[in-house]
Amino acid sequence: MFLHKKSYEIIAEELQRIIESGLLKPGDKLDTIENLAKQYHVSRSTIREALSHLKALGLIESRQGGGTFVKSAPFQSAETMLQLNNPQVELLQIMQVRKILEIGCVELAAYNRTDENIEELERILKQMKEALGNEEISHLYDVNFHLAIARSTQNPILQSLIENFASSLFRTMQDIRKLWLHTESAMKLYEEHKQLVEAIKNRDAKRGMELMAKHLQRSELPLTKENK
Repeated sequence: MFLHKKSYEIIAEELQRIIESGLLKPGDKLDTIENLAKQYHVSRSTIREALSHLKALGLIESRQGGGTFVKSAPFQSAETMLQLNNPQVELLQIMQVRKILEIGCVELAAYNRTDENIEELERILKQMKEALGNEEISHLYDVNFHLAIARSTQNPILQSLIENFASSLFRTMQDIRKLWLHTESAMKLYEEHKQLVEAIKNRDAKRGMELMAKHLQRSELPLTKENK
């Protein structure tokens, strides 16, 4: 347990309190990164990391060319649809949905990604490598990585589906990673993400889909063993 919180965590919690208190309502636009950095006396990269945390929680969303907004809930969230009385079944259901959505995401990302998308994926990949051994933050970068793939599809509907699903994904990712790391190393998990970036960068949709299918299948394997 850390003795003190990082700057981005403090800012993320403050913004989360503002949103949950109703001071910022669904559809409201957040201030610019530059203005928030001035307001909180931190760097813009710190604000970006705080906003990434809130996106992973499903509280905010980015609109291309329009800024960052408090997220609306146009349809029932994944979390409310899941049966919370059986965590193992819930995790399996989440993995089933991930396979349906994320294999398709990788295919579209390979076709449609921009140079900016690759820069974002490589930046998150670097953060994941630096965080090896620190599970307290590694699962956050893991969620951000998969959200970045969704953004790379250039399909706002698919991106919205993934972002709406992110609150449940964030809540369960840590449990899934713990089960996975019982049999595999954190470095191997990082290498799988690295290979996914390379496939998307090379516009190799077939390779990307195969890698994502194997990645999710390996993540699901400890769950299926637990349910036997």
